[in-house]
Amino acid sequence: MKKERIREKTLVDINKSKQSTFDNLPKNTDTPKESKPQKSIAIQLSHITKDDELGLTVSFRLFPSRLHFSNLLLTISFDGNKVNSYLIAIPPSRLLSDELEFPIDLDMTGIRQGEHVTKVELSERWETGEILVQAAKYVVVQYLPVHREDHYVKVPLVRKIEGAFRIVLPQEKELYRQLERENNKGS
Repeated sequence: MKKERIREKTLVDINKSKQSTFDNLPKNTDTPKESKPQKSIAIQLSHITKDDELGLTVSFRLFPSRLHFSNLLLTISFDGNKVNSYLIAIPPSRLLSDELEFPIDLDMTGIRQGEHVTKVELSERWETGEILVQAAKYVVVQYLPVHREDHYVKVPLVRKIEGAFRIVLPQEKELYRQLERENNKGS
């Protein structure tokens, strides 16, 4: 009898309280979604062929880059074969300009002589994975190898990435730490 009275009081207290409980939670909890920003990308490609190396500079303008976070996917293809893809995260900042550069050096050892098409695709994805904007640019490279190779490869290797962006692989991290320690000891 006493337990039932306590239960009734508790139920009355819960019904009178203004705090939400699991019983009276709202059924639809739709959060207002942020509207997709209207963006555009303009790409410009330049290349320099040195010995067994192709220096490719990807310059791009991202409008507006200062107001919204940007998740870019840069894909490089050589004669229709994918060389590599890079995820580039650009935080919103008033200090950044709209023009950014991504220089890449490709190792052309083992590539056949002749004309080769290099394609660069740049796309930006929204939080849901939907592609907001996409741009692509092609450049035809006339390649004449310095040394004749015994066997040929279809896709060049990425030798070096320069500029404002630095992608450090986990294997390289320890090597960079060792170099920094040696530089600090030498100073």
